Amino acid sequence: MVQLSDDHFSITVLAAPEAPTALVCLAGEIDLEASSALSDVADRLSAIAPTEVVVDVADVTFACSTLPNFLARMHLGLPNSSALVVCRPTTNVQRLLDLTDMARIATLRADLPTSGSWASLDGTRPCGVRPRLAPAAP
Repeated sequence: MVQLSDDHFSITVLAAPEAPTALVCLAGEIDLEASSALSDVADRLSAIAPTEVVVDVADVTFACSTLPNFLARMHLGLPNSSALVVCRPTTNVQRLLDLTDMARIATLRADLPTSGSWASLDGTRPCGVRPRLAPAAP
């Protein structure tokens, strides 16, 4: 398991070289500040080359072009036979995915698949990570 975080975002990756499926949980604000960390995740997963990458975006509170750019980089870095699945988008994230036509490179799902290397974890929230948000300005 790999966890990357900042004051505004959190990224958790559950992946292993022998596991066919990797899970990436994104939370908080997926913007330019998260870009470098997302590039690291894409590089790590490209090296592992899982047959399926599931990206859970249920806890994303804001997303800009950084999210579709990350998904496109994942798609290009994985073997042609690999599947990219984006799960549980909020209304705003779904709108961004629709505007950028992400359905052409990823399967979009309203739920989280129950199979995968995380299936043995307890509960419906396999990552269980909440972003650490900066305090509001006075």
